[in-house]
Amino acid sequence: MPKIVANTLLFISLMFSAVSFAQNVPPSVSDPAELERIETERERIFEELFDDPTNMDNLFQYANLSILLGDLEAAVGVFEQMLIYDDELPRIRLELGVLYYRLGAFTTAKVYLESVKRYNPPQEVLNNVDDFLSAITESERAFKVSHVLATTMTNSSNGNSGLDADIINIAGYPFLVAPETKQQPDMGAGLSYTMSVSHDFNHPRGDSARYILSLSDTQQRKFEQFDLSTMVLSASRQWNLTPQENSNSFLGTATSPSVVTAFDAFKVYLAGEGLLTSKKFSATLAGVMNEKSSVGFEVFTDKRGFLSNPNKSGLLNGFMATNNRYFDRYELNGTLSYGYESLNAGIDPENYKSRVYQFSVNKPMYASLLQLIGIPEKWRHDWNVSASLSYRKKKHDSATDIFSQREDRVKSWQLSASRLIDECWVANVSYRHNKATSTVDLFNIENNQTGLNYSYICLQ
Repeated sequence: MPKIVANTLLFISLMFSAVSFAQNVPPSVSDPAELERIETERERIFEELFDDPTNMDNLFQYANLSILLGDLEAAVGVFEQMLIYDDELPRIRLELGVLYYRLGAFTTAKVYLESVKRYNPPQEVLNNVDDFLSAITESERAFKVSHVLATTMTNSSNGNSGLDADIINIAGYPFLVAPETKQQPDMGAGLSYTMSVSHDFNHPRGDSARYILSLSDTQQRKFEQFDLSTMVLSASRQWNLTPQENSNSFLGTATSPSVVTAFDAFKVYLAGEGLLTSKKFSATLAGVMNEKSSVGFEVFTDKRGFLSNPNKSGLLNGFMATNNRYFDRYELNGTLSYGYESLNAGIDPENYKSRVYQFSVNKPMYASLLQLIGIPEKWRHDWNVSASLSYRKKKHDSATDIFSQREDRVKSWQLSASRLIDECWVANVSYRHNKATSTVDLFNIENNQTGLNYSYICLQ
């Protein structure tokens, strides 16, 4: 092939990949220095390719470096150019099939993967091809169902929601707190089941829906009056406002805008008796600010029903604004949220306004602290650690005949770590601290809770 023709093919291939860069994936390397080294090496090979555009070793190396940088489109262009030079390259066909699979172009991926079989590849390669073809078949299914069965053990410092005081004030008079109403520790064990159904509409915009059924039951060791059971139903529909391949901005700020409408309903049972019902409708507008930040704004209305006290029942309205940001230097994902709620209940003293501030982070890491208690090294890898802080301020509209106007402040923080034990089991250990202070002494409650959870994710 004449050199000028080869150079033209190379130029067109790489220019096309540059135009399509928006479809690429994050780099597989996180270290900034290593990323810079790989980019420098790729630029060096690029310059050599203009002098020797048919050098297969340089083309293959350029494509692999592009994959490390997350520039899958560049790798696709180079691999396809290699097939122009030599049509009988089963490994390149396999690489193209995998790349198109990662880019979500399943039809093209299947064409390349199926073509590998024509060249009598080793059984190991055939197995890889079959695995990806099976993954494509799974990805193209309109409905995908997953099941999670989990068991949980908890230890609470205040299992009876008791008071941490010797004297409380009611209607301006001091009262001694009975020993049995003070906070006491307790342990609990729970079992839960969740079924999730994802519905892909195969729409040009990538619209989808999700349906969830969740059942749980928690039994206390001593305080059986706090045994808790829940049933949750949820249905949501995502409306993408622009096609997947189009990243046009929304209102000049966010790209890839979407609206998610949802209906959530749950019922809570306390010691076998119905306690609370909820029917919530919500709509969330979300978008991507840049490759490291996204935003969302949710509005909702929630019909709450307290079965044992109709005066507490009413309509809860509110909103929540959220900003999610990724810090690649630390491989840290952080979320900051602000929410507002207003309950219109049966009587004025039960009406309240509430504001909540939340901050959470999560990070994959090596849990070196486990070495101190003799945990083998293979169990110290691949942990995902998360932490969250929240502050809620709730103020009731008026006083009651007994209590003054009530204002609560709830501070809580949680630390948890999870790890995939094998392909079917996930372990999670957590610690949570809650402290509620109120202008009404009766609602001053503090609790520390540790938990251990095992989830089985391979139910069929």
